[in-house]
Amino acid sequence: MISTFPRSVKEKLHYGWAILALTFTNLSIEGGAKSIQPVLLVAFRDHFQRSAALTSALFSVSGIVGAIAYPFLGRLLDRFGPRVMFPIAGAVLLVGWLASSRASELWQLFIFYSVIATLGQVTLSSFSATATLAPWFPRSKGLVLGLADSGNPAGHAMVVPLAQLIVQTMGWRAAYQIFGVAFFLLAAPLNLLFQRRPPKPEAAAEAESPAEGETLPAPKIPVGRVLAAPAVWVLLAARGIASTSHQMTTVHIIAFLIFSGYDGFEAALALGVAGLLGIGGRPGFGMLSDVIGREIVFTMSMGMVCLAILLVLVFGDGGSWWVLVGFVALIGLSDGLSGLLIGAKAADLHPPEVLGTVMGVVEVGRGMGIAVGPVLAGILFDRNQNYTMAFGVAIGLLLAAMALVWAVRFVQRPAVAPSRNAG
Repeated sequence: MISTFPRSVKEKLHYGWAILALTFTNLSIEGGAKSIQPVLLVAFRDHFQRSAALTSALFSVSGIVGAIAYPFLGRLLDRFGPRVMFPIAGAVLLVGWLASSRASELWQLFIFYSVIATLGQVTLSSFSATATLAPWFPRSKGLVLGLADSGNPAGHAMVVPLAQLIVQTMGWRAAYQIFGVAFFLLAAPLNLLFQRRPPKPEAAAEAESPAEGETLPAPKIPVGRVLAAPAVWVLLAARGIASTSHQMTTVHIIAFLIFSGYDGFEAALALGVAGLLGIGGRPGFGMLSDVIGREIVFTMSMGMVCLAILLVLVFGDGGSWWVLVGFVALIGLSDGLSGLLIGAKAADLHPPEVLGTVMGVVEVGRGMGIAVGPVLAGILFDRNQNYTMAFGVAIGLLLAAMALVWAVRFVQRPAVAPSRNAG
């Protein structure tokens, strides 16, 4: 009994748990970096005296850059591995944010923030997390991706109220400098020292559940054959539509709440609390998707987002605190689950050696959503002088994303078909 206990603990505590901790940290950086956007939108609009649509274009161009970069970054990740790519990403993010803090004209932010900083941020995002973490846990991808992705709302919860406070007291330039240095220190040293490549499928399966017997190795699959599968492109479309809806609401949510009569810091604090709820929501829903299916949980979570949007849209005014409470609860538990569940579905269908490339392609949809969503909501606001139309369109897009995720069931073909009779 005594001699077998340390061996049992060592088997269960395989190196995948270290990768999980690193991925949590990386995604907390991503969560903090993207959640600061609603705070910056208001600050930039006031500082540069530009329209909501033009100011939102900063984040839309960031989405275009991401959409172009994701497939190349996925290929580089497959080739060079996360230990090389992630420290470089931290350095690029630092350069972009420090340069942004020195911008004197809005067009300079399109270069420093929308291009340079974006390249660093998207390398550390959920697409690379799926590619580097999911292969370590082949039998519980939804759970571990949810645990790691809870870093996203953790970063959100910490950064939004702090960023609002820094912007109000010290200015947006100081926010860029402080968070740029903090994100670099979290990303570069830890990944350089401890990051590793994902294991082969059979090695990961043995590490996660060594008592369940031998797992057959997966054959090499040509990348072209994988990308020709219809499921990849349906997942890309679902990711793009869901991301467009998400960006339409989240980038403008503080501006909307201020427009509705709430104080800016109160709105930021509410979003921070929502982020705290997401820390539990993502692993919980991720684990549930392992049990009852990705499609069912995707429908549940996106339905909660629709309900949250309707709540603010119909009842939101500066005096109704129950609206903020309901919004925080619904968004906090469901925010970010679209990317998590679509990534887990992609990992269900594709082997580790091409997963970086697959996720790079699927994540083009996210970049497209970031490109279209903020500007579309800004245009609709400038035209109507309210957010009713913008938030209504966002709900319609979520319904379309639900339909596409279910459609994957009809076109999916696993890249490696398991065979009990293989020798």
